[in-house]
Amino acid sequence: MWIREPGTITERVEFLGRPDLCTYLIKGDTYALVGGAMAHVIPEVLTQLNDLNVDLERIRHLILLHTHYDHLGMAPYLARHWPWLKVAVSKAGASILKNQKALKAIQDYNNSMLKAESPIEQMEPLDVVKEGFPVHHMIDGRMELNLEDGVKLQIIDAPGHSVCSLALYFPREYTMFPSDSIGSLTQERILPMGTSNYDDFQESIDKLSKIGAEIICLEHFGALTPPEGKEFCQRAKKEAKDFRKEMIDIYKKEEDLELTVEEIAKDFYCGLSDKGLLPEDLLKDILKRMVRFVTRIE
Repeated sequence: MWIREPGTITERVEFLGRPDLCTYLIKGDTYALVGGAMAHVIPEVLTQLNDLNVDLERIRHLILLHTHYDHLGMAPYLARHWPWLKVAVSKAGASILKNQKALKAIQDYNNSMLKAESPIEQMEPLDVVKEGFPVHHMIDGRMELNLEDGVKLQIIDAPGHSVCSLALYFPREYTMFPSDSIGSLTQERILPMGTSNYDDFQESIDKLSKIGAEIICLEHFGALTPPEGKEFCQRAKKEAKDFRKEMIDIYKKEEDLELTVEEIAKDFYCGLSDKGLLPEDLLKDILKRMVRFVTRIE
C-alpha cells in the first residue's frame, strides 16, 4: 500500500508534514523526528503534533538523513524553540553545514518557499548564513539510537545520492527510513538520484535491499507498506541499473552532454517541480552530474 497523506504508519511511527515533504515521528519512551523537510511545513507539523496530543518535550532528536535544502529546513526553527531538541547529522553532513555557499543555498531555497506559502508573521525566515546551522550530534553506521521502550534505531551509511546520506532502520517494525538514498518515488517508477556518486548510490541500494525492510518511509511522497514496501528496494535496484544504461546509451548516440541531458530530462518527472521544489535548472544540473559520472566525462 502506498500511503500518500500524513497519518499513522504503525503504532510507533507517524507520518507528518505534507505528501511532498515528509517527516516522521518515531515513538519510544522518548521521541525522534526523522527528516527535516522545509521551513514552510512547520505550521502543519506543529498542528499535526497538537492533534496527536504529543508532549513536545518528549521529542528529543531530529535526525537529518542528508543535507539537501529540502530535507532540513525545519531544524533551525525547532532547535531555537525547543531547547531540549538535539539535531543529528552525519560527519560529512556536519562539514557541509559549515560551508557558507551551502548555507546560502539552504537559506535562499527555504526562504523563497516561506515567502510564497506562509504568512510572514507566522514564521521567521532562516538566517543560517549569519547564525550557523544547529548540529548537536554526528552519527554514522556504527551507531544505534535507543529511544527506550523497545525502540532501537540502526544508523546506516548510504552515500551516493549525496556524500552525507544516511538511512535509518527500525528493526522492531521492519521499517526503513532511506530519505532519497535509494531513489525518488513517482506514480510510474522509482527515479534514480545518484547525484554525488552513482557507483556509491547503486552500492547503497544493494546494501539496503539486504536488510529485509517491509515498510519504506520516504521523505518525498509518503510511505510504502507491504507488499509494495517489501518490493521497493529490488525495484529501485533495477531502476538504477536500467537508468545507468540509458544515460550511457543516449550519450553514445548524441555525443554531446547538453543534448543528452535534454533528452533524459523529457522523461525524468519526479513531481517536485510541480511544487516549486526542484527548479528546472537544478534538475538539469543533477542529470548532468550523473551523466558525467557514468560516462566518465572529465
